[in-house]
Amino acid sequence: MTNTRSGRRNSFADYKPDGHNWITLMTGEYYPDILQEACQLYQPVLVMFGQLLKTSESSVRLFIQISEVPSTWMRVQLLRVFRKYVSPEIPVEMLRRKKKTTDICNQFGSRFRSVQDVQAAYMTRPIPDEAMSALLWEYKSRGNKGYDLTERFFS
Repeated sequence: MTNTRSGRRNSFADYKPDGHNWITLMTGEYYPDILQEACQLYQPVLVMFGQLLKTSESSVRLFIQISEVPSTWMRVQLLRVFRKYVSPEIPVEMLRRKKKTTDICNQFGSRFRSVQDVQAAYMTRPIPDEAMSALLWEYKSRGNKGYDLTERFFS
């Protein structure tokens, strides 16, 4: 944008004095107010993760079993839990591509945390797991603020 008075382009510094007017103010939810609802929503996910974990002889097998879950919502949530426990280096967006399951196992499987370590870590957590539920809750409305802002802009 060019400043018509001086003929120069405006920089971000030119907007600093009234920058607070440009912040996207959207309502959010307070912690720990969300815990009860988060625990209710994600308890079935954590229970299912535990069931799959018990029947998996390796972390690769756990990943394959999760990839075979038919419900998209449940599979994505299980992959988020998998990522936290087994392989934080792989983005969920990569993990959720069912056609890439074999490639992911070949490329990253050797770096997965051992299933025995995952089982031991999982067993230390209560059900419902407030900490994991709160982490998963953060993904629940991810991107909605951007959609809300776009809607306001075009309205």
